[in-house]
Amino acid sequence: MQDYIIPVPLGAHIITLADEELIDAVSHYEARREYCKWTINEATTAYYRVVLGEWKRRHENKHLPRKALTYKDMKQYTEDFYEECNSKI
Repeated sequence: MQDYIIPVPLGAHIITLADEELIDAVSHYEARREYCKWTINEATTAYYRVVLGEWKRRHENKHLPRKALTYKDMKQYTEDFYEECNSKI
Protein backbone atom coordinates (compact mmCIF):
# COMPACT_ATOMS: atom_id res chain seq x y z
CA MET A 1 0.00 0.00 0.00
CA GLN A 2 1.27 3.43 -0.93
CA ASP A 3 1.00 5.99 1.89
CA TYR A 4 1.83 9.04 -0.20
CA ILE A 5 1.04 10.67 -3.52
CA ILE A 6 3.74 12.39 -5.53
CA PRO A 7 2.30 15.65 -6.87
CA VAL A 8 2.63 16.37 -10.57
CA PRO A 9 1.88 19.57 -12.48
CA LEU A 10 -1.74 19.85 -13.57
CA GLY A 11 -0.83 19.94 -17.27
CA ALA A 12 1.24 16.76 -16.92
CA HIS A 13 -1.73 15.00 -15.32
CA ILE A 14 -4.29 16.19 -17.87
CA ILE A 15 -2.38 14.88 -20.89
CA THR A 16 -2.54 11.38 -19.40
CA LEU A 17 -6.36 11.36 -19.34
CA ALA A 18 -8.42 9.54 -21.95
CA ASP A 19 -10.99 11.50 -23.96
CA GLU A 20 -13.79 9.88 -21.94
CA GLU A 21 -12.23 11.21 -18.73
CA LEU A 22 -12.06 14.71 -20.22
CA ILE A 23 -15.74 14.47 -21.14
CA ASP A 24 -16.58 13.29 -17.61
CA ALA A 25 -14.61 16.13 -16.03
CA VAL A 26 -16.32 18.80 -18.14
CA SER A 27 -19.77 17.26 -17.64
CA HIS A 28 -19.37 17.06 -13.86
CA TYR A 29 -18.02 20.60 -13.57
CA GLU A 30 -20.87 22.05 -15.60
CA ALA A 31 -23.48 20.06 -13.65
CA ARG A 32 -21.91 21.11 -10.34
CA ARG A 33 -21.97 24.74 -11.52
CA GLU A 34 -25.66 24.32 -12.34
CA TYR A 35 -26.89 22.34 -9.32
CA CYS A 36 -24.40 22.77 -6.47
CA LYS A 37 -22.49 26.00 -6.96
CA TRP A 38 -21.01 25.80 -3.48
CA THR A 39 -18.77 22.93 -4.68
CA ILE A 40 -17.04 25.16 -7.27
CA ASN A 41 -13.91 27.08 -6.35
CA GLU A 42 -10.91 28.51 -8.20
CA ALA A 43 -9.14 25.15 -8.24
CA THR A 44 -12.07 23.34 -9.86
CA THR A 45 -12.43 26.16 -12.38
CA ALA A 46 -8.71 25.99 -13.20
CA TYR A 47 -9.00 22.22 -13.71
CA TYR A 48 -12.01 22.75 -15.99
CA ARG A 49 -10.15 25.30 -18.10
CA VAL A 50 -7.11 23.05 -18.48
CA VAL A 51 -9.36 20.14 -19.50
CA LEU A 52 -11.02 22.33 -22.15
CA GLY A 53 -7.59 23.37 -23.40
CA GLU A 54 -6.43 19.76 -23.64
CA TRP A 55 -9.54 18.81 -25.62
CA LYS A 56 -8.88 21.70 -28.02
CA ARG A 57 -5.21 20.68 -28.33
CA ARG A 58 -6.22 17.12 -29.24
CA HIS A 59 -9.27 17.79 -31.40
CA GLU A 60 -8.99 21.44 -32.50
CA ASN A 61 -12.53 22.63 -33.27
CA LYS A 62 -14.33 19.31 -32.73
CA HIS A 63 -17.31 19.61 -30.38
CA LEU A 64 -16.68 18.36 -26.85
CA PRO A 65 -19.70 16.20 -25.99
CA ARG A 66 -21.25 16.45 -22.54
CA LYS A 67 -23.04 13.85 -20.46
CA ALA A 68 -26.52 14.86 -19.35
CA LEU A 69 -26.30 14.93 -15.56
CA THR A 70 -29.37 15.74 -13.49
CA TYR A 71 -29.90 17.27 -10.09
CA LYS A 72 -30.39 13.74 -8.76
CA ASP A 73 -26.99 12.70 -10.15
CA MET A 74 -25.30 15.66 -8.47
CA LYS A 75 -27.13 15.05 -5.20
CA GLN A 76 -25.77 11.50 -5.20
CA TYR A 77 -22.30 12.85 -6.03
CA THR A 78 -22.30 15.20 -3.02
CA GLU A 79 -23.71 12.52 -0.70
CA ASP A 80 -20.97 10.10 -1.79
CA PHE A 81 -18.36 12.84 -1.30
CA TYR A 82 -19.49 13.59 2.26
CA GLU A 83 -19.74 9.91 3.11
CA GLU A 84 -16.15 9.41 1.94
CA CYS A 85 -14.96 12.44 3.93
CA ASN A 86 -16.72 11.28 7.09
CA SER A 87 -15.27 7.78 6.80
CA LYS A 88 -11.75 9.25 6.90
CA ILE A 89 -12.32 11.20 10.11
